[in-house]
Amino acid sequence: MKRLFQPLRLLPLWVAMLTGCASPPPPAPPPSLFLDAAFAPPSETIGAADLFTLSPAMQAYVRSPAFTALLRTRGRERGLLDALYRQQDLKLDYDANATRPAAGTYAARAGNCLSLVIMTAAFARELGLTVRYQAVDVEDAWRREGTLYLVAAHVNIALGHRKPRNLLYDDKAAQELVVDFLPPPDAARLRTRPLDEGELVALFLNNRAAETLVQGRIDDAYWWARAAVHANPASATAYNTLGVIYQHHGQLPLAERAYRAALGRDPDNLVAMQNLWPLLARLGRPDEAQALAQRVAGIRPPPL
Repeated sequence: MKRLFQPLRLLPLWVAMLTGCASPPPPAPPPSLFLDAAFAPPSETIGAADLFTLSPAMQAYVRSPAFTALLRTRGRERGLLDALYRQQDLKLDYDANATRPAAGTYAARAGNCLSLVIMTAAFARELGLTVRYQAVDVEDAWRREGTLYLVAAHVNIALGHRKPRNLLYDDKAAQELVVDFLPPPDAARLRTRPLDEGELVALFLNNRAAETLVQGRIDDAYWWARAAVHANPASATAYNTLGVIYQHHGQLPLAERAYRAALGRDPDNLVAMQNLWPLLARLGRPDEAQALAQRVAGIRPPPL
């Protein structure tokens, strides 16, 4: 990374989005990691209670004659996908900068890959379909927003049941249908790992934290990040986001604590190390900062 040794006031902070952690969940985060009193109450509802809730308009769409006819002719899985992403009446668009719950994505007719996965899952659950979430192993795509760098990884969704591996053929087994929005090149060859629903919820909360931080709404960003940490205490990403928020807010010791919590979950987390070493220098610990900076230099950094 070419900006690693720029003056501290110009150093970017790194925020990861749409990533998760597959390790066993550690204990809940200690209360000392949070400083609620330093932030104003949130200006919006924080949480994911309604993440998969269908709005009245969505419920009406599910009950519409055109939708039910499509399900009869195409089957539930393919009929759902045709209805959502191939019919001209919805005209859903991809919006990389917006993470929304299912109802918000449907109303806006747009969302990023996480939003589209959530909306698809909401409809699928209404139809009684089995859903499975996947993180796709793709090269991180970074973008800059002021002094922040954001990375968007990739998730997709599978509908139906996997065919058991020990069966060569079973015409009664339901076929799993993988749905990928804006799939990367050679998507079928890329490795995936399963995400449970708790991880997916934490990704949504973390994305909202990053997006509100970019908008300058630091108080709301804190509450979103706090919720993400509680939703998935195993997620290094959520702790890193919390650390970035503390650093922007001037709570430097707490920022260090959050970055170290991230590294405690994922010792090789480059994003957290990128943020921690200049913070250590700013806190008057140059030897620690230099040691960590040298470690970072030995790892391929995210591109500028």
